[in-house]
Amino acid sequence: MEFTELEIPVPEPLVEECVALWDRVFGGRHGDAARPILLGEETNHNHDWLYVATDGSQLVGTAHLTIPCSRPELGGLGEVSVDPQFRRSGIATTLCGRARERFVSSGGKAVFLGTVNSEARRIYHRLGWRKLASATVMAMVDGERTPEEFLVDHFRAAGAPATTVVVPGTADDRIPMIPLLLQPHDWHVLDTNAGHVSTRYAVQDWCMSLYPHYEELRGKGGNWFALRTTEGRLVGLASVACYGDCMRVDAMTHPRYIQRWEDLLVAAMGWSREQSVSSIEAFVAAVDEDKRARFEALGLRVDGEATGHRFPGLDASVLRLLA
Repeated sequence: MEFTELEIPVPEPLVEECVALWDRVFGGRHGDAARPILLGEETNHNHDWLYVATDGSQLVGTAHLTIPCSRPELGGLGEVSVDPQFRRSGIATTLCGRARERFVSSGGKAVFLGTVNSEARRIYHRLGWRKLASATVMAMVDGERTPEEFLVDHFRAAGAPATTVVVPGTADDRIPMIPLLLQPHDWHVLDTNAGHVSTRYAVQDWCMSLYPHYEELRGKGGNWFALRTTEGRLVGLASVACYGDCMRVDAMTHPRYIQRWEDLLVAAMGWSREQSVSSIEAFVAAVDEDKRARFEALGLRVDGEATGHRFPGLDASVLRLLA
């Protein structure tokens, strides 16, 4: 068995081998989203490494490490896969161990991954990853800190709430949005467009798939925005989903930056108006009274109960507000 570390971009034939393996292992069209990354689409935003295991000429295992250029203290591990014929032979352990070594040697402080597989979780735990509360996400954190302690320290170091700017979201935010959306929030529903609920009330099931939720909005005529501190730390997100001639807006911030929530919403609504739509709406959980009040302060009014929202397990009605 041969193990190789490759810096992305990698040759197209290898990309197609990886995509075929991931589609077999994970099902569906999992590899489609990763294909442009492996070909180098995000090299101006993120450093990516592909770890492969080969048996002769056959690709039998992979792991994919992403480190943001602007925030190298963070990382994300995904596409950890082994051909079913070669499982339980230490391949995943070796691949993840190589990725861990690269991250640590690069000065990283916290690398995240997501898994619902109990056998995989045991492998990650042996390598130093620890599960976060109320999430299927695990994090390997430097020093003796727990993942929860890292989240507190990470945002405590983000600077004063006044020093923020709203910009269009980019692949720079692919990894930084993971700790942001893992941070417990008093609001039940953080983003109706992307389907995110606070980890204080529900289990967070996404990690490396968080970013595609936002990019999908652009592909369907919507948009999304990032709230960053002046030194580049991501502390908030806004989204716009397109429903024909109606735009649905939403936004969330780290609790420490809640007073900047309005900046995000104004950006989302301003962009929506530029699209010449007939209406702008928002969905808000009835239990989130503070969030509803913030929407109303910007001129939106309750227009009845919402239907078609996707928050299973949320014991609350969802209200529709119109601008």
